[in-house]
Amino acid sequence: MDNTINQFAIGELLDGRYFYIPSYQRGYRWTEKQVGDLLRDLLCFSNDLANKGNKDEKDQFYCLQPVIARPITDIDQLKTIFGDDFNDSILEHGVWEIIDGQQRLTTIFLLYKYLLDQKGWDAETLKDEEDGKELYHICYATRKGSSSFLENLSLKAIKDSSEEVFKENVDYFHMANAFKYISEWIKTDGKSINIRYQLGGSLDNVRTSLFKLLNGMSDTKGGSVQVLWYELAENKGKRNIKEFQKINTGKIRLTDAELIKGLFLLEKNFSTSEKYIKQSELALEWEFIENTLHANNFWYFLQKKGFDMPNRIDLLFNLIYKKAALKNIQEEDWDAKLKEVDIQLSDARQSEIFRFYYNRFEGKIGEDLQHEVGKAWDEVMELYRTLDDWFCTPSIYNYIGLLSQCGEDLCRLVLHYEYLPEESTRLDFEDYLKERISFHLRKVKIDNEKKLILSTYKEHDNIYKVLLTLNIHLLNEQNQKLESESDVYKFPFDVLNAQNWDIEHIDSFHTNALKKDNDKKEWIETALADRSDELSKDEKEQINLKIEENALDDAINIIKRNAQEVDTEEEIKNTIGNLTLLDAATNRVYGNSLFCTKRRIIIERIKQGVFVPVATQYIFAKFFDQKGTNRSLWTKEDMEAYHSYIYNVISNYLINEED
Repeated sequence: MDNTINQFAIGELLDGRYFYIPSYQRGYRWTEKQVGDLLRDLLCFSNDLANKGNKDEKDQFYCLQPVIARPITDIDQLKTIFGDDFNDSILEHGVWEIIDGQQRLTTIFLLYKYLLDQKGWDAETLKDEEDGKELYHICYATRKGSSSFLENLSLKAIKDSSEEVFKENVDYFHMANAFKYISEWIKTDGKSINIRYQLGGSLDNVRTSLFKLLNGMSDTKGGSVQVLWYELAENKGKRNIKEFQKINTGKIRLTDAELIKGLFLLEKNFSTSEKYIKQSELALEWEFIENTLHANNFWYFLQKKGFDMPNRIDLLFNLIYKKAALKNIQEEDWDAKLKEVDIQLSDARQSEIFRFYYNRFEGKIGEDLQHEVGKAWDEVMELYRTLDDWFCTPSIYNYIGLLSQCGEDLCRLVLHYEYLPEESTRLDFEDYLKERISFHLRKVKIDNEKKLILSTYKEHDNIYKVLLTLNIHLLNEQNQKLESESDVYKFPFDVLNAQNWDIEHIDSFHTNALKKDNDKKEWIETALADRSDELSKDEKEQINLKIEENALDDAINIIKRNAQEVDTEEEIKNTIGNLTLLDAATNRVYGNSLFCTKRRIIIERIKQGVFVPVATQYIFAKFFDQKGTNRSLWTKEDMEAYHSYIYNVISNYLINEED
């Protein structure tokens, strides 16, 4: 018997089955916050459906996090679990050991039990009124009394019980607290939510909405609560403790990827003759893709700075899901559809992508199933090969990495690439990537003097994009001229992520002025060392005197005059001609130093192997000093020359509308 993954409505679990909680698990421990969060989600979901009038018949269910279970059919084991209470009815209804999901199942049990209590229904009434439904049972390996306590729980039973009962059994305490809180929540928060949804303040309406939702089946148009049911093969019973420990220590996270992997590797997906070979091949390919994506130099050319996934192969399934959603939609409508899909995927509880594959395989058997699974996996491999091909092509790698940092949805690029005519070349795709770069730079304007109109404070994101584009362009230009495909011309987006780069002034802006005396003294000490040969004996004496008098600002001004670092107009200093990209570590020692000091620091860090963007290297190598006479200063002329250079590069990517 193989592991299986299914999706059940809670209403489908209301068949009197038994859930067994083994001794290695703790008891019920959900707090009021966790219970309240679930209740709020359920009621809001139900009310959303009510306000829609159930017009949308698709996806009308609230999906709980996965439950991991193992069926128990061994008679001897069942007799050990139930003792004298074991009977044919237990065997008929079925028993499952719960590896993970106890807290969710217990909370749903408490809610349903409360709703029955308010209706005054017993088990027989429930069967009669709700088409044979019977509340499931929860039993415990070491806390026998907890099962009976749950079965008999009611507000009256809690009221009639002494405090000593709850003190002597911590399970009773938490179960009773949750039960009471459900009642209180419905009277307060539940009522308020219904009023907000314009559904009135009747408590009966709140209870009815929740009861109807819990009774819903998979095909109930009025909505349902569903759970992903991850069922382990029964022969894995000896490993249950290990499975539980892994799950609850974070070593296993049942993301969409983990669930989808289970779907792909089911034994029934492979013909008997090639089962083990094909399973092994798929598992190895899966591992290879995951390992490749976990290399940060690969991952961060595809993803924006700071973004990550527990299982990075989720990215491929995400892209395939989006591709399916955009099928038969015109490219001009992609943005709107992608926003809609992103909203759907934002709620991890819905496991949208897993259900996409689950529905794709459901109902198929034999060769039809094997064909569909093989086709689905071929799509994954084809997508991976496309991404790998981009990674190995420096110019495309650079453009896509830039677009990723700008927030481009990767799905758009994948789809356009797949839709290119067969006769298209790599250059055709590069032209499209440049168009997308132009889109992300659309807010950058040019004045009549052919200067980029950007404000340091108001347009930080645009400046960042411009400077990053500049560096990408320079690398691609070098790669093209040398006709090389070397990795040396690939921008290290993983370093960009790790080093926390930002925009920095080349000639320090006045708002960065030194405030503390210790900082000023450190600045003076460094500047004296860098200007030792240029300072006269008289200037040195004046500086030392000012230091003794603690007139540190005066000492700094003497050094600046010697270095010929005069204040440039604020208007010039605050343009992109005085801005560059720099990592945070370099900037900490860079600070408000003289240009000559900054230049020395940058050169030292390059020698140490610290990555410095090529455009930043050009600045401190004084490539923009048209006179070529002074390496110690960053002048107004340098700023203007650098600004002009940026304009000449970036104008190739800008779309400027004619008035």
